[in-house]
Amino acid sequence: MITIENDFLRASFLTKGAECRSLVEKVHGREFLWQADPAYWGKTSPVLFPIVGLLKDGQYEYQGKTYKLPRHGLARDREFRIKEQESWRIVFVQDSDEESKKVYPFDYTLEIEYRLWKRVFQTTYRVINPGTQDLLFSIGAHPAFNMPFFGEGRFEDGFVDFELKEPLERWLLDANGLLSGESRPLPSIGRSLVTTRSLFVDDAVILKNLKSSRVTLRHRESGMSLSLEFPGFPYFGIWSPGEAPFVCLEPWCGVTDSVSSSGKLEEKEGINRLAPGDSFTRSFAMTVEG
Repeated sequence: MITIENDFLRASFLTKGAECRSLVEKVHGREFLWQADPAYWGKTSPVLFPIVGLLKDGQYEYQGKTYKLPRHGLARDREFRIKEQESWRIVFVQDSDEESKKVYPFDYTLEIEYRLWKRVFQTTYRVINPGTQDLLFSIGAHPAFNMPFFGEGRFEDGFVDFELKEPLERWLLDANGLLSGESRPLPSIGRSLVTTRSLFVDDAVILKNLKSSRVTLRHRESGMSLSLEFPGFPYFGIWSPGEAPFVCLEPWCGVTDSVSSSGKLEEKEGINRLAPGDSFTRSFAMTVEG
């Protein structure tokens, strides 16, 4: 794996998917990221591009042609190359090619930059349109955090604090993983949402248009916490499958299809349109606290 570090943190990556596979707090040697045990989930922190979630019937239509894409798109399963690297930062890049255009008929350049500053680990997505037609895409993050943080205590001793006290409305998924069009208030306490197993019985918690742009994952027993700041991401997901000892905090610029989706890419909820020669940038940052 490829590693960057400073006095406080060490982060390691794969070139496949430009996926961060480890984030260690060096003073105590504590690993914050889930280590991809396939018994629960074989990934750690994949990038979601050019879709977030599922397509209705696994396909979409663009300019009269039908294409298929798997859940969360193609970038996470393709190789990136290293564009720049220093001890504390690294930039990965992936370009479209003839293979990608068989399922996603657009020219694109996707850059992912990771950098460390003290106890902060920042991720920046840059989508660039090198083509001659508009680029239609969604993008999002899917980092999984050990819960409890260091294998001690109970999953249920964790909670997510939101920056602001606001009504938290969960948008429900149907049995096929599509937005049903229905929503339900979440059982929050003040600004906090407790990470109970029952919270995830109906799959991921999907939130839209939060006023908060920061959440903090805390664990009562360890006293450690990790904050995630995500300005400019209009959707947010929280997920943990079955009895898995991790929870995902996921800022998204895009969302899974709904049962009423037309199937046309240009009409997809959360789709972004990028003109030829333009670029799109979003950043989110994790801060290790406690």
